[in-house]
Amino acid sequence: MTPTKRPILSLTGLMKPEEDGPLDLATYDVQLPCRWFEIDHKIAVLGRVSLTAEFLLRLLKSADGLDEASAAAFFGFDLRDMSFVLSEVEGEGYVQRREGRLWLTLAGQSLFRSDSDQPQIFEVEAVRENVGFDLISFAPEPKRYLEDFEFCLPELAVRPEIASSATQHIPGTFRRFYPEIQARRERKRDDKKSLYSVDNVSAGDRFPATVRISVKSTGMRPHAGEPDLSDWRSEPELEDRPNTVDAASAFVDRLVTTRHSADGEAYAVLLELAPEFLKEFTRRDGLNVERYYREAFSRAGEVRSDRPTLPIVGALLGEKNLRRAMEVVSYGLRKEAKPASFLWLAPMMHHWGATQLLPEFLKLLKAQLRQKQTDPSAPPAMAVGLATGRPESHLERAFDALAVSDVPRFPRILEVLLVPGVMASVTVHAPIGSQTGLPVPLGFISFDPRVVGRTQAYMAERVGPMLRNKPFETAVMETLLSTGADDAEGVPEAANEVDQGA
Repeated sequence: MTPTKRPILSLTGLMKPEEDGPLDLATYDVQLPCRWFEIDHKIAVLGRVSLTAEFLLRLLKSADGLDEASAAAFFGFDLRDMSFVLSEVEGEGYVQRREGRLWLTLAGQSLFRSDSDQPQIFEVEAVRENVGFDLISFAPEPKRYLEDFEFCLPELAVRPEIASSATQHIPGTFRRFYPEIQARRERKRDDKKSLYSVDNVSAGDRFPATVRISVKSTGMRPHAGEPDLSDWRSEPELEDRPNTVDAASAFVDRLVTTRHSADGEAYAVLLELAPEFLKEFTRRDGLNVERYYREAFSRAGEVRSDRPTLPIVGALLGEKNLRRAMEVVSYGLRKEAKPASFLWLAPMMHHWGATQLLPEFLKLLKAQLRQKQTDPSAPPAMAVGLATGRPESHLERAFDALAVSDVPRFPRILEVLLVPGVMASVTVHAPIGSQTGLPVPLGFISFDPRVVGRTQAYMAERVGPMLRNKPFETAVMETLLSTGADDAEGVPEAANEVDQGA
């Protein structure tokens, strides 16, 4: 289900309409608050008489008052077989025998709906069942195992007055979703079972589920992203969960930020670390952000040995960019670097890293670095996160260690992933093409030894106070100052320029 579009100002200058296309801006995983409900209800189970008895009822529906002999002849039964079938339908009160003829009773007539010539024969069963529902759309939600990291993810907002009256909503929503609940429980839909009544509902324990929100925009309007929940539910399922779609849209709205004059400091870091790569986009006043954005959007290119630095637009924590990052790591590891740790500087923005992609990528990265270690007894590389202010709890769960500073040591909107001697990814998170909007990550990823070396020097100059008196301080600083930090040689300068033909 597509949420209502928010008003967007007209935008010109980023690119021509024919150059426009989709842009994967960011990915978030959020908690969906749910609760168990114990539901006492009754089920009508159809088809509780034999198939022959059902055919007899259908015959009498079309020829009521048929004599017994003709009915027996129709089925090819002798008197004994016919007597057995008649005793079954008489016992249920569906057929009456009078003067050698067979008549449907009122109960027998009521089995047939106006739109069907088949009898709806059922028995009622009392059932008590625990069913999980979310507390936003009151749609059924199964409980699954969650990692510790997922319990720390941000939560979609729930209106308190709605959550407090949840029990009142369940009878109606249970009826509405009963076919889906039944199919999930029994692996397939059973058309012979239908809900007869909902008798009592009791609220149980709360539990979280997770929803993946992919924020998507376009090349011409990168700052105006919209939530896409297709990784979580299909379109028909989303149509049944409009409140959850609206809650996801509200979550994305809260990520909107405003450009500041200090943003130039972060873009200046890009020029400082990769001057050869960005020389065509450099002006006297700094980086030509919109021109470089247009280049990054239209000509990202593939990772190659003769193209060690690539532009990035959209969050590094996105499936496409993470695949490119792993390819860059593979090329970077050819230099035989064996870093004992790596650093990831989080930008000061709401909910950065709130996606399961973060711990999954850290796990893959550590495994790839592990393959280069010659000492099997050596510990795996330490993933060290860097944050300013009060970091969100999911960051503490994701990294092996988290160094925090109350005072900003880096530009607030700068993100840096550095694997010393191997690779560096540097991005800036600010709106592009509009004064206000969603941050559009823009930067580069590189295994160029010069870029990696400069990034190590840049981090080493500023990270010291954040690591001071930490048990991992010495190990991290030694890695920054020793692993490939002096490698100023490498690929020719021409190979570091943006490939215009990519």
